[in-house]
Amino acid sequence: MSSSLSQTSKYQATSVVNGLLSNLLPGVPKIRANNGKASVNNGSKAQLIDRNLKKRVQLQNRDVHKIKRRCKLAKKKQVKKHKYDKEQLEQLAKYQVLKKHQQEGTLTEHERKYLNKLIKRNSQNLRSWDLEEEVRDELDDIQQYILKQTVSTANADRSKRRRFKRKQFKEDIKESDSVKDHRYPGLTPGLAPVGLSDEEDSSEED
Repeated sequence: MSSSLSQTSKYQATSVVNGLLSNLLPGVPKIRANNGKASVNNGSKAQLIDRNLKKRVQLQNRDVHKIKRRCKLAKKKQVKKHKYDKEQLEQLAKYQVLKKHQQEGTLTEHERKYLNKLIKRNSQNLRSWDLEEEVRDELDDIQQYILKQTVSTANADRSKRRRFKRKQFKEDIKESDSVKDHRYPGLTPGLAPVGLSDEEDSSEED
């Protein structure tokens, strides 16, 4: 009787654990009971639950950190855009008022200075944009010129090396010709010409 109660309580405990796992961690394999004995002991069950819960908490914390960071960046970007739009609207409103006063001839000295400053700043921006375009074009021209000069210099160096090799080859041929006996062209030193014996050669030396 006590054995059946023990098996029943183990089965109920296993069912409770499986229910908790399915609710908290969907997809985790369920714990099975075999012949009244759990396939995993109570210590293993607790470790499994603790490990899975820690993993789930880590994932949740990481997701929360990402969400907070994205929200912070989006809020910062929105504040910056709102500030820029506000400045643009204020400048536009001032310009409209100044334009109206200028047409009516009621510009004050302060308004006239501000309008001149605004016109000067806009003209400088336009000149800087034109200058940037001219600089880009000039830089492109310089880059193309340097590229052409580099290629032509490389070709000139190759041509110079070829001329030097030909000149060196000709000088080597001349040096080899100068080694021959000048008294008897076509003979190398130490050999007597045809028709002249060694005795005649020695008598001439005496």
